[in-house]
Amino acid sequence: MLQSFPDKMNYNLLQLKENASGADANEVLFEELGSNSPSMVNTVLEAIYGENKRIIKHIDSKSFGIRFLLKGIYIHNDKLYLHTELINCSNAPFQIDFVQFKVVDKKRAKRTLIQERVLTPLRTYKPLDEIVGNAKKQNVFLLNQFTISDDKLLLIELYENNGERHQVLKVECCDLVRAKLIKNVELKIN
Repeated sequence: MLQSFPDKMNYNLLQLKENASGADANEVLFEELGSNSPSMVNTVLEAIYGENKRIIKHIDSKSFGIRFLLKGIYIHNDKLYLHTELINCSNAPFQIDFVQFKVVDKKRAKRTLIQERVLTPLRTYKPLDEIVGNAKKQNVFLLNQFTISDDKLLLIELYENNGERHQVLKVECCDLVRAKLIKNVELKIN
């Protein structure tokens, strides 16, 4: 049966605040982050960015004076953190149009349907805009945790605005499975 009047007309916000318990009681949880609070996610992003270690040495792309590399893959509370670095070895600035993450088939037979699944990052630590000549920038991307089969690849594609110096990183299943676990709240990467 529908009521024509609500049960409560007023809420005492001070009393609600006093009744809330726990350290994260005042924190809003976003659906895409699951049980992770935004402050925890930002802390993890900042810790990975600040650590600035290259634990993956075999995934990179280099062409036209631009080098794009994957420095590490981390996992924390069912989320993947991808640490990347972009190095501009040329004098011309590199203006970033967008970064795209997609899962594709490794090998594709002729005249077959191409199956691609585009993944949207939940968060990016630093905004992506431009890298001046002879400079470098790093970034950390947050994605929902996923795995891929051996016959698929995760492509991380970086596109230049009004240019042709696109870069592509190819990440295999074995690289995702070996993601480094961030174990404790102090966020020391072990």
